[in-house]
Amino acid sequence: MISRSTFRNISIMVVTSLLALTALQGAWVWRLYRDTVEDFERRAESATYKTIYKVFRMDPTLGFMPSEQIRIDLDEFALYFTPNLLELDALQPYAVEIIERISQERVMMQLGERELIDNPTTFEIDIDDDGMFALRLHISVPYDKFLQETWGLILSSALMLLLMAGVLIYLVRTMFEQKNLELMRQDLTHNITHELKTPISVAVAANDALRNFSADSDPKKRKRYLDITALQLGQLSKMVEHILAASLESGDRKQLTIERFSLGALMEELQQGVELRSEKPIRLSIDSPEELYIKADRFHLSNILSTIIDNSIKYSAESVNITLRAYHSGKAYVIEIEDDGLGMEQKHLKHIFEKFYRIPKGNVQDVRGFGLGLYYSKIIVERHGGTINATSRKGEGTKIRITLPDDEREEN
Repeated sequence: MISRSTFRNISIMVVTSLLALTALQGAWVWRLYRDTVEDFERRAESATYKTIYKVFRMDPTLGFMPSEQIRIDLDEFALYFTPNLLELDALQPYAVEIIERISQERVMMQLGERELIDNPTTFEIDIDDDGMFALRLHISVPYDKFLQETWGLILSSALMLLLMAGVLIYLVRTMFEQKNLELMRQDLTHNITHELKTPISVAVAANDALRNFSADSDPKKRKRYLDITALQLGQLSKMVEHILAASLESGDRKQLTIERFSLGALMEELQQGVELRSEKPIRLSIDSPEELYIKADRFHLSNILSTIIDNSIKYSAESVNITLRAYHSGKAYVIEIEDDGLGMEQKHLKHIFEKFYRIPKGNVQDVRGFGLGLYYSKIIVERHGGTINATSRKGEGTKIRITLPDDEREEN
């Protein structure tokens, strides 16, 4: 079994891996976007160099000619520059300035308004051999366009991250479930040992009394010990039935023995059995019409009701009041088992019909069981085509409601 520290370390590694992958993917997408922007700037700069060489280098070198004598035709520059930008797929709004560097970069002439350029990038290129004059270009960078072009990559990266996160979370969840299953398996083995040991010990003791202490010569004692043995064997039979139910993951009503019987009579039998075996004060009342007959598997339905009653007794204080209620509603039979016991919190209520689930009590094992009773009940009720649910409030009690269809099924 995975230890707590190992599980914690694996969880930390998974979270760290997800964060690292997210950072890596984010850095990769950002770098791709920046490369796209830098490539655009290189193409714009290349078009500028090409145009300067074409327009300005055709004349004699400017050298140290006075700036007043410098005459540069920026319209001619634009005539060559625009096609060069178009050729390099970098055509965007731009503004051009000719600056004189020896006069604190005085603007000698300009084409376009740089204030009207959105998201501009700016660079300067010398236009004479001595670096006295330069062309300053302000060109708009289409950031929105580049974001749109990389949006597909961003989306695919995000989807890939979500997929990997889902896989990792699924793996951690599976490990967590495996850990819980292992804990439940250990708890089940421990509880089975104790639950089976108790009735066996009592039955053996009663049998020894009959054999070794002449109890068979006293009819009253013999009947008492035989009743004890029968009761414990009945408990064993019920435990075995619940354990076997854990393997009944599928099935249909054909596996049931359907017969017609009185719900009231069944409840009275259960009432007598509870009074016989209970070790605490119990008030079990029955609210069912005498003429209410149902078609169902009597054996399994009896086991279900007995299991729920036992739970009401186990999960109660020194005494408990239990009400068995049955009635016909529409095309269904409704059976309710209500008690004023300890109740339970809502976070446990939705799990009580799951296999092996038991309300955590830490290391306290005052209430033993396999966590199979209500799971068995759910299986049998669903095979009848019915439903079972529970409502409860902590400290106020619990009510189990069973609904079985009145569908005129034939008896086996």
